[in-house]
Formats: sequence, C-alpha cells, structure tokens
Amino acid sequence: MSIGQAIAAFAKEKRLTRYRISKESNISQTTLGEIVNEKKTNPTIDTLEKIANGLGIPLSELMKKSEELDKERIKK
Repeated sequence: MSIGQAIAAFAKEKRLTRYRISKESNISQTTLGEIVNEKKTNPTIDTLEKIANGLGIPLSELMKKSEELDKERIKK
C-alpha cells in the first residue's frame, strides 16, 4: 500500500508541512515520518483517520489515492 506516498502527495498539493499535519492530526512527527517514509507499513485506521483530518480530507479520499498509486506502481 502506498499510503505514505498518498499522504506526501496531498501534503504537497495542499502545501502542508509534516509539522503542520502532525499538529492538526495530534500524532507525533516521528510517527508521521515513519508512515510517509514507509518504515511503518501497518498504521491503524485510527491513525490514518487522524492524518486524513490533518490533511483536511476524508479518509476515503486518502485510501483512494493510495490505491491509485499502487495501480500505477504495478503498471511500471
């Protein structure tokens, strides 16, 4: 799952720093960084919901973007 790439894509699109997302999400910068860098590959739904809220998007949109990125990776 490319959840880290999806988070990074939305952050770039919305011009949000990891610091800002972590504050809005109420999760640590370390945890967010591990997820974005795909060092933490199995975040909980609760954590993903918090990140989506920090990005200002619904969780479903984050998951959809992740799925799209996975499909792109498979095509290559």
